[in-house]
Amino acid sequence: MRIIAVDASSDLMPAVYAVRHQVFVVEQAVPPALERDEFDAVAIHLVALHDDDVIGTLRIVASGRDAKLGRMAVLAAERRRGIGAGLMAHAHEVAQGMGVKEITLHAQLTAKAFYARLGYREEGGEFEEAGIAHVSMRKTLE
Repeated sequence: MRIIAVDASSDLMPAVYAVRHQVFVVEQAVPPALERDEFDAVAIHLVALHDDDVIGTLRIVASGRDAKLGRMAVLAAERRRGIGAGLMAHAHEVAQGMGVKEITLHAQLTAKAFYARLGYREEGGEFEEAGIAHVSMRKTLE
């Protein structure tokens, strides 16, 4: 597996959107209209590749010294192989290279422990996003 960073003009974006559609719309019943938004055009998209196939993705939306990670998706057949952790480690490196000091994300409750293991702290209470329970989490980069 390798992880690369691309922008919205990349030839890989249709495959990135296909992975996100499979995970969010098909598996989790997120309404298709909510899966993509205006931040896709300005985000840095990290893409996990096996050979030339996109198997996972996440996006980084930076604003000064802060960034928000989101749209983390790994194909079901590829889960539990360290792809999510690899995407997150790469995201931290990319964000640091951009001068980011704080990263936030909205974690689905089922993924909260995963992010906690990576050093994220829970902030505030639970809330619903796209019909799924989430919690806000934050990490300070060194």
